[in-house]
Amino acid sequence: MPVDAQVQKKEFDFRELSIIPAFFIWWLKIVPSKIIYIAKKLILKAFAFFSIDLLLKTLILPWKRDEIDTTNMSLDDRLKVWIMNLVSRFVGAVIRMSVIIFGLLTIIGIFILQVIALIGFILMPVIVIGLIVVSVT
Repeated sequence: MPVDAQVQKKEFDFRELSIIPAFFIWWLKIVPSKIIYIAKKLILKAFAFFSIDLLLKTLILPWKRDEIDTTNMSLDDRLKVWIMNLVSRFVGAVIRMSVIIFGLLTIIGIFILQVIALIGFILMPVIVIGLIVVSVT
């Protein structure tokens, strides 16, 4: 057996079956697996787009790394700089949490839409027949 034949993935050959079983295998196995594959890719893209893992790692860092060093300062100036640094960390945390929440809501929305697409595709013949019956009566 040649190496190329071993490397290539064996795909299902519809020519071996009659049209009815081939249709049902396509309808209930192949297309739903592609919908699930696309959903997984979209969720991973959204997770990477919003950089949720990086935002969680840097949650309490100052906003845009805006932090002032307090060496050789008086106590009064150190207190002011400490408060400014604390405010910068708070602003950074609020903005990062907002992006994380928006990203998670987007991922949940993608998941819900993909589940609806999967169920809708599988139930499409039932929906079409139901609409025909309702329109005739």
